[in-house]
Amino acid sequence: MRTDTTVRDVMHREFLGVSESDPLRDAAGLLVDEGTNCLVVLRGGEPVGRLGCRDALGALLEAGIDDTGDRGLTVGSVMGPPLPTVAPDDALAAVEERLVAEGVDRVVAVENGEAVGVVTAGDVLAAGAPRTGDGARDPLSDEDATGEPRRGDAAMLGSDGGVDPAVEASSTDASGSPTQGVCENCGALVPDLVNANGQAVCPECREV
Repeated sequence: MRTDTTVRDVMHREFLGVSESDPLRDAAGLLVDEGTNCLVVLRGGEPVGRLGCRDALGALLEAGIDDTGDRGLTVGSVMGPPLPTVAPDDALAAVEERLVAEGVDRVVAVENGEAVGVVTAGDVLAAGAPRTGDGARDPLSDEDATGEPRRGDAAMLGSDGGVDPAVEASSTDASGSPTQGVCENCGALVPDLVNANGQAVCPECREV
């Protein structure tokens, strides 16, 4: 896993942006057509806000927009605060910290005062940026990254749902007998696994 990956390496140089004066109806249509949940609002090249799906829909419903007109609603009248910004040369690990700290799913890369790209949480995960914080584990490798929430010790399971051989090998003693690992019967992580009928199980499952 590369630890020198930067924002510039993974950012999307082509991203969806609108201006403050754009009709809200048109921006909402863009959100739907492109299947995204957020647009970057630009003033020239400077990011000055964001337009989320909920903000757009809420404003349209409140105004009772129909086919007779847009009632003057613009992006600027309903946009939220701008997304967090980063520099193209910032480390990707720093971006992950910003995403978590700000509670957003994307950041805008800004260079010389202008937006030059966007990095999403999915981009960070796919690039394998190391997680930060005490006790945190690295995310799954690119080929295993699904975007689904991690549950329990799913990272220790193989692609078929069984115990990953690499994990199993690291949880055996010198004689090859399993020690710490995941019980193949109940799925619990225990400090002492034992062999029973060719399976690595916890003592409780062995007694059953």
